[in-house]
Amino acid sequence: PGNRGCVWYKIEGELPRDNLFEAALYIIDELEREGRAIRAESDHPLFPHRPVQTCHGIIGNCGEHPSRINGDVSFEIVFDSVASATSAAGLVRDVIEDGLKQYIGLYGDKTQVIDPATGKPKVDHHYDLTPSTQGYLVRVWGSTGHMGSIFENDGAITKMAAIGRALIRSRPAIERAVGAAMRLRLNGWPDESRILMEGGQGFLPTHSMGDVQDRLRAAAVRGGQHYFDLVGMKADAGRVLRVTFEKLHNAAFAGDPDSPDMLNAVEAAKKAGTWKDGPIRGWDVSCDARIFACEYPGLPVITTGPGLIRHAHSDQEQIDTRDVARASEFLAYFILKQTGTL
Repeated sequence: PGNRGCVWYKIEGELPRDNLFEAALYIIDELEREGRAIRAESDHPLFPHRPVQTCHGIIGNCGEHPSRINGDVSFEIVFDSVASATSAAGLVRDVIEDGLKQYIGLYGDKTQVIDPATGKPKVDHHYDLTPSTQGYLVRVWGSTGHMGSIFENDGAITKMAAIGRALIRSRPAIERAVGAAMRLRLNGWPDESRILMEGGQGFLPTHSMGDVQDRLRAAAVRGGQHYFDLVGMKADAGRVLRVTFEKLHNAAFAGDPDSPDMLNAVEAAKKAGTWKDGPIRGWDVSCDARIFACEYPGLPVITTGPGLIRHAHSDQEQIDTRDVARASEFLAYFILKQTGTL
């Protein structure tokens, strides 16, 4: 009788002769912080498990979909001169490991979590560090899936951002060891002065879509400004960054779990064999059902359907045909109940 909401964000920016990829590392951090705050504020009886997630699906040329957890992103550590870059290899790896530890402290170590679909760890290893013609290439690995399963998976973009910020914190020490200036850039992205990011933020009926959009916009600007101030750039993040929400905006809603329609749905689910004992809960991912809930506030809206969230948008995306058959059976029983035929 209720539905989690979701809004997809898009962040674009351009600042000639400056590095907006590095700024993106701090934008991601602020978006994550804001997402955690929204989740902490999301106490709702239909959603005791608080399915409120922050997902970064695309950065530059890396990624496929705003709400598909990114599983593979690469960036470069670039030096003005590479003559002594190899002498700092140990230091660079130590700093990367420090950033990784900070990430794991917040999000867990998914190399230690077994994926039930494959019987293997969710992530085989966190990153690869290899020498390049201008310094080093860092390829960061994650575990893909629908953003609603991000707590069970591993976001490569968020992990990459934690590693990148650690490198920026230790930039003076690395530059002394190498004897050359260091910068970070997204691998394969042609223009360091431009950035493009897309992702999503889940929320519950405790928050309005407008509030979530305002908070994400403010967080992005705050993160960008933090980086500009950190490196001494005289730039206004509010002017440099454009934050829009054009692709998807599903509002969250909550109905009456004890309505006659919901009780009919429960009975139909029991007859179809899809009911699981426990309290009635809201739907864990956003859905176009909000169209009916928002346009017709007095209309009871119930969201249901086949499939498992752990399969959605993942490398093993699938729906069991037996679940489809049971869902069809449920609909038949429900229609009969609603019409008084059964």
